[in-house]
Amino acid sequence: MPASPEKWRRCVLAVLLVTACVLGATLLFTGRDPVMTLRLSYQKTGEIILERQIQPGDTLTVELTHSFEHVPWNEYYVVQEDGSFLLQRIEVGGFGAGIPAEMDVPTYVGEDGLVHMDDINSVFFRFNWITSQINMKDLLLNGEPVLAFSSLPHHSFVTCETVVQRRLFHFG
Repeated sequence: MPASPEKWRRCVLAVLLVTACVLGATLLFTGRDPVMTLRLSYQKTGEIILERQIQPGDTLTVELTHSFEHVPWNEYYVVQEDGSFLLQRIEVGGFGAGIPAEMDVPTYVGEDGLVHMDDINSVFFRFNWITSQINMKDLLLNGEPVLAFSSLPHHSFVTCETVVQRRLFHFG
């Protein structure tokens, strides 16, 4: 004897519900894409100041003015596969207090008048800064400004790090 239309409808709905649950669970637990994010946050509260999606090979530049010598100091990093920051080079306005003068790396004075130190290749997994509205200038990602340190309260305790987040249906 054939099943009644009501029984047939319940069976189809049950199959659809189970299928939707299995699909939802699959997407929730296996369909999330890892996304590397640059995150700046306040050390004491954890409040996020800035988040930007990044990927290995992206560049991060920190532009400063030396607190004692009052000369430009620029640091150039590359984001690594593991999320660490590789310091490739620095540019400084001269040598003096706290400026590394004895590094065994290619060093020259550029056309810009700054002392360039290349191929430093030091790895940093995070930065912990106490910000200065006077001496810290800008943070650039791939050459584009993403943060003016003057926008933060003077002497803020800030952490800069990469975080891998998992996002469902990430595009871009």
